[in-house]
Amino acid sequence: MTGAEVLSVIIQRLGTNCGITSINRELQSVLYDISSRADFLTAISQVVTSEGTAEYDEPADLKQVYECFVVASASLEEKTYRHFLAYMAEDGSAGRPTMFARRHDKLYFWPVPDGVYSVSVDHARHHPETWTDVLFGVEFDEAIFEGVLAALYKGQLFEKLRLNGKKVSNRDIAESVTETLDGTTDTDKDGTTDDVTVTVDDDATASVSTDDDSDVLAYEFSKDFPEIALHEKLYEAELAKLIVNMETEIIHVEYRDI
Repeated sequence: MTGAEVLSVIIQRLGTNCGITSINRELQSVLYDISSRADFLTAISQVVTSEGTAEYDEPADLKQVYECFVVASASLEEKTYRHFLAYMAEDGSAGRPTMFARRHDKLYFWPVPDGVYSVSVDHARHHPETWTDVLFGVEFDEAIFEGVLAALYKGQLFEKLRLNGKKVSNRDIAESVTETLDGTTDTDKDGTTDDVTVTVDDDATASVSTDDDSDVLAYEFSKDFPEIALHEKLYEAELAKLIVNMETEIIHVEYRDI
């Protein structure tokens, strides 16, 4: 599913007159949030070492490392970055890596590689910021739609309706009164409208200073759109189902492996 396809569904649900033309920010936020809730997205990436270099960039969008291993060798033991520093200070010898640590989007392997090794990094990942197609399968569609709708009601749609902390002054009232007064126009003999006379109904009386900007009324638009709570609830319900299904599938796979 593409971003354009998500936008098309959102417009269908809101109505073509909703004024929404872009959901890029909302959609990206929802995709990231879904991928942060559970390990829905996983991958195995390769990090190729070079002689004498211990530090390497983590795979893009890495969330959690399950294990690192060199083909035909045992898994590397995960340690802390402090362990790596201690090793480098006390020993620093080279060889085939047997340990690794993570820090600030970097992977550290030691013993320091003494040559070229292809280290497989089995990991969970966040949904990337740059993409062509949504990485989640069709079973995630409803969660995505509901998440975007909730984000829109809290963002773009809320801004369209917000009258938060709006204050009305005497000047505003005077302008409003003036607009509602009846008016008549007298014309010259030649039919032009050079002379203009404004009159009011007998029962329309008002005396307001148009130079008075003092506040006479303050009102606030409620932020509690029922649509926000509705779509947030539906979004969370869809996520809960997806997490249960994923955990059930993992249990079955582990059982079969046994």
